[in-house]
Amino acid sequence: MKKKIKIGITGANPFSGNRGVGALAISTIYLLNKIAKENDCTVEITTINYNYEKYLIDLGVEVIKIHVIWEVSIFGIKDIIRLITNPKKILSFLEYFKFDYLLCMGGGDSFSDIYGEDIFKIINSQHQMARLLRKKYLLLPQTIGPFKDIQIRKKATRSIEKAQLVLARDMQSFDYIKKNTKQNNIFEIIDVAFFMPYQKQKFSNNFIHVGLNISSLLWHGGFTRNNQFGLKCDYQMLVRNIIDYFFTFPNVIIHIVPHVVHTDSHIENDYEVSFNLLQEYANDKLILAPLFLTPIIAKNYISGLDFFAGARMHATIAAFSSGVPVFPMAYSRKFNGLFMDTLDYQYMGDLVSQTMDDILQGIKEAFDMRKELAETIQTRMNTIVKERETLLINKLAEALELSK
Repeated sequence: MKKKIKIGITGANPFSGNRGVGALAISTIYLLNKIAKENDCTVEITTINYNYEKYLIDLGVEVIKIHVIWEVSIFGIKDIIRLITNPKKILSFLEYFKFDYLLCMGGGDSFSDIYGEDIFKIINSQHQMARLLRKKYLLLPQTIGPFKDIQIRKKATRSIEKAQLVLARDMQSFDYIKKNTKQNNIFEIIDVAFFMPYQKQKFSNNFIHVGLNISSLLWHGGFTRNNQFGLKCDYQMLVRNIIDYFFTFPNVIIHIVPHVVHTDSHIENDYEVSFNLLQEYANDKLILAPLFLTPIIAKNYISGLDFFAGARMHATIAAFSSGVPVFPMAYSRKFNGLFMDTLDYQYMGDLVSQTMDDILQGIKEAFDMRKELAETIQTRMNTIVKERETLLINKLAEALELSK
């Protein structure tokens, strides 16, 4: 009889309007399914998000069934009231007892105080739930830190040290844990979205197709709307200057590629900002990508472009992992740790430390060198990324006790 384990995944919602967060969930589900097949086991996967349903997830290569339940925490009066007054949350709470393991993704970069204390609490509450219910939990590949607040740092340290396995997705996160915690079972991996399946798309050969991802969050100055991330340049002006630069090429078509989408006006809605810019320019050389229904559809589209620049990290990962020359525009160390340190990919801009002229010059040079960038990316995918995929699969199989 095949071994079967029940896994809960937290901090990664496959249905999120943030297609980057969705990519983390889809990629994790894909990898777990792959590991189970390779080890002649079965896994029952539940994503802990917002509902109590069963869904079919299209991985592009196959369709699998997962469960979805409400996220539950019980570490305050408000949490307890929400639990006892919501039947679905009560059912979800009972589901937690069935899990053999909790796999915590932390939104990819939210196990930190960069987005504020409330978001950290949401992420950390699931580590606390695992400890309360005596469930084994793993930290999936993610950016860990920074932690500027002393109290948040103490809570994070406890969660890191109590985890059965910690997987950092970049060297800076790995170094932070080694230096500041007693956790020894830690490995530097890479973002799981590098392994998300896709089908390469093709656009007309009559033009050079340049993709530009615009972050609505940066466009509005962050959640605080007052340059929360300390950008050195005016992001809105930078975006317009990038568009104006590519307009100078008669054979370039610019694709604005939203990667975080909502159905209403929202500070995080890339599609809204992108649509407004399309209306503002009213130029046939500027087109708007479709509203992608899944992260895989987004990656399919990006894979067909000839060059890509963007400030949403998972949009740039979709480009890199599908072989597209890319110029990431960093607003936090998660970019630098991944692209510059782990991937040894130096073709990127830093919105926090560089001026607008610096960023524009970097984009111009990267665009001119796009053939060389494509070759570099192919080399990195065949070496660094492939090696980390093997390590990730092996370590997850060991931690989940699925190895043959």
